[in-house]
Amino acid sequence: MARTIDGIEYVTADEAAELLATTPMRVLMLMRDKALVGIEAEGEWLVSRDSVACCAAHGSDMKVAKGCATYCSSGGSGCK
Repeated sequence: MARTIDGIEYVTADEAAELLATTPMRVLMLMRDKALVGIEAEGEWLVSRDSVACCAAHGSDMKVAKGCATYCSSGGSGCK
């Protein structure tokens, strides 16, 4: 179930893993590598829904320093 914090919609790392057809551990690694945007809230890792959608559209092997923000703006993919 999505949560909104400061106007940003988040899903749990488990939900993100399901949406990306991967494991929760891989989601955490993608957050560490800045391919996904996430936060820790109340002892649970949350991932922004927008970054999950972008990662699903472009793949999780992006080699861009700032992840989707830079990748999408340069590629014209339509992601935010």
